[in-house]
Amino acid sequence: MNKVLIISYYFPPMGMGGVQRTLKFAKYLKDYGWDPVVLTDSPKKYFAVDESLLKEAISSGIKIERTGEEIKDVSKIIIKNPNEKLRKLRSRTGQFFLMPDNKKYWRKKAYRKALEIWDKYNGFDVIFATAPPYTDFLVGQDIKKKFKVPLVIDYRDAWVDSPVLNYYATPFHKMSNMKLEKNVLKDSNKIITTNRRVKELIISRYGNIEYNDVKIIPHGFDPEDFENAAKGPLPRTDKMRITYSGSFYTRNPKYYLEAINKFFIKYPELKSEVEFCFIGAMSKDNTALINSFNLGASVKLLGYIEHIECVKYLISSDVLFFMISRGENDDAAMPGKIGEYIGSRKNIIACIPEGVTKKILEKYNAIRFTEENPEELMKIFREYYEMHRNNSMPAANEEVVEQYDRKTLTYELAKEFNLLVDIE
Repeated sequence: MNKVLIISYYFPPMGMGGVQRTLKFAKYLKDYGWDPVVLTDSPKKYFAVDESLLKEAISSGIKIERTGEEIKDVSKIIIKNPNEKLRKLRSRTGQFFLMPDNKKYWRKKAYRKALEIWDKYNGFDVIFATAPPYTDFLVGQDIKKKFKVPLVIDYRDAWVDSPVLNYYATPFHKMSNMKLEKNVLKDSNKIITTNRRVKELIISRYGNIEYNDVKIIPHGFDPEDFENAAKGPLPRTDKMRITYSGSFYTRNPKYYLEAINKFFIKYPELKSEVEFCFIGAMSKDNTALINSFNLGASVKLLGYIEHIECVKYLISSDVLFFMISRGENDDAAMPGKIGEYIGSRKNIIACIPEGVTKKILEKYNAIRFTEENPEELMKIFREYYEMHRNNSMPAANEEVVEQYDRKTLTYELAKEFNLLVDIE
């Protein structure tokens, strides 16, 4: 069986959406002749911890090599929930001094660990690095230069062309990142992106990239998660439930929260009929805003819950809310949760700009698009309530759903690995 070294700073027991793609690739690669070893960090603190995802990785036979101590007790990892304004300030300060990102100092540790484990596993046939953080790409580049094996890089989000994630205080900062990105692309044997727009941005910015050098493998969902979640008791409710799953980091949900408040002000009799549920790390600012509305049991703040429990709530919801913040190159944004939203087959209210994600969801059928307008959103809540009461909710397009099966998407990745091994 061929071996692939996966470079991923974010990996279980870290939670949130950034770890899902890498975990599921590693889980299913063995089905297609590739034995994965994941090189990752040993987090001491993070926004969310998910022991269930770590157990899934271990039970799937994924070998995990950490740059710090082996994690034996996830309860010792500190969960931090910072003030959103303070988080943004720290992020910008970090990006001013550290390039390409605040994981810069992990690069040397990861490289040393790679040297240590290379002999342990008798080498690897392919290196796979996924980002952000973009430091992962630099680690992959270092290892490729040392051992002369093919490098595949995976853009979960754009690099230089993602102003939502990246802050460039001066032209020097941006040019420095462009130089780093260009060199990584030059040294890569294959480039993976989650969508066509990121592919176009890479090709147009760097003239040495050919169209066929970049392969699109979107975010997806794992059918096993939904099958396993459905086996146990589900958190059902007699109310119509509208759920938002994920954090609001890099996103401003104020208009959504105001729409909920306006909805119950206009229709107070529906407080016992409709429930709004929030799953994920919530900033103190947003929590305070929600609490100021005094909506009581009509709004449910669950915080971060383990992934399998999150899927249970998706199954037990009637409508899911999805948002992408407006900004430069927002047409290239594709949050990881989109795959599981599609896999849930639930109706979706999407407040998103024109772009790749909207094009995907237009074919999903069970969808309503809206602007960042509380009044308009309030009307859509009411329309969905009427459809729910009359059992007339639209059905999802099964052909679209099937395209986002993570096992199928991993097969596409394995094919790219196979081509590189054959070529090399």
